[in-house]
Amino acid sequence: MKQHDITLANALTYSGTLPLIGSVITLYFPVAGLDGALIASTYSAVIISFLCGIHWATYLFFAERCPRNLLITSNIVALLAWVSLQATNQLITTVLQALCFLYLFALDSKLRDAGILADWFYRLRRNATIIVVLCLLVIAGLIP
Repeated sequence: MKQHDITLANALTYSGTLPLIGSVITLYFPVAGLDGALIASTYSAVIISFLCGIHWATYLFFAERCPRNLLITSNIVALLAWVSLQATNQLITTVLQALCFLYLFALDSKLRDAGILADWFYRLRRNATIIVVLCLLVIAGLIP
């Protein structure tokens, strides 16, 4: 991949964490009409589904080298993300979503070990996962 594309992927990925960071900020500095927890959980479900789509496509191109059947696992995780939105307790929603992000990152670790994911992309996913999970845990009230 060209350096320009890697730079763009980094910028887009880190920019993609901004809605969650903004959601955390609204907990400490409320903005009328904005529900930071709702924004975070809805956005997280979308991003989890997006990441599952990446895994699904990865399996289509690298099935023989994939450590797991990503067609199945990506669909299960995407469904869990959407089911999490049905929870009536914000703690359950955000913790389930944090677990989805962590599971997807664990899959990325296996994909990197199998030589499918580039090291730069793995590091990017690790950093974004840390940001996202920390934001979700703050929103869940598990980190003050």
